[in-house]
Amino acid sequence: MTTANVTHTVNAISSTDSLATRAKVGVVVPATNTVVQPEMEAMRPSGVTNHVTRMLLPPRPYDDQSAYKKALETEKGHLEEALELVMLCEPHVVAHGHSIHSFRGNAETALAEEKRLESLCGVPFITPSRAVLAGLEAFGDIKRIAILTPYWPPADEMIATFFRSCGYDVVNTHGMKSTGPTAVARFTSAQIMEGFDEVDDERAQALIHVGTNLPVSALTPSIEAKHAKPLIGVNVATYWLALRRLGIQDKIPNMGMLAEKY
Repeated sequence: MTTANVTHTVNAISSTDSLATRAKVGVVVPATNTVVQPEMEAMRPSGVTNHVTRMLLPPRPYDDQSAYKKALETEKGHLEEALELVMLCEPHVVAHGHSIHSFRGNAETALAEEKRLESLCGVPFITPSRAVLAGLEAFGDIKRIAILTPYWPPADEMIATFFRSCGYDVVNTHGMKSTGPTAVARFTSAQIMEGFDEVDDERAQALIHVGTNLPVSALTPSIEAKHAKPLIGVNVATYWLALRRLGIQDKIPNMGMLAEKY
């Protein structure tokens, strides 16, 4: 398995303040995302403050799967511009609340992109793909996974290919086929639970959720209890790793085994 380093020295440009007595977390989300901000706020420990900036992304044509696949491979968002804005508040770490781009390529691609972004901002930068890998590794010897997304087949295959490149056996995937970026956040709790029922497989040792605008985090304990296996959700894993990279070891309640035990 690929190892995700979970230690980093905080850059000198970071600063605490009257509310952020321990750390400031910068959070970059797509302009259309309405889930990352409240979910990460719900995970925020005392003495830590979150500071959200938004980036523009081009629309992805879900009604044309050939164009959809091409967009996955080539589209670029305005991440660098969003970083310039959030770094002005002097955060100790930046968590990226946009997952699909981080699953392009393989483990080496993901590591190179993490290093590129850290060199731009001068503090730890948490990419969702690397965070999910770190979450898997926290549980130990997991090899077989099942993946739920809000996406369409080309995106599901790209994500599965990424995990296979990292040494994991993807036994099943299920995309919920959202009809647009804001529509992802409108999936109900019942629909999400049904999605995990659909994707789970007796061979899978863990469940994975990719897609930051899908509101999964608060459902994690119920999903884990129902399926009797850990769920590594992209938003929980990203915020969890952001805290751990800063040496903050607080257990995050009500967000599942990863956040509470590791």
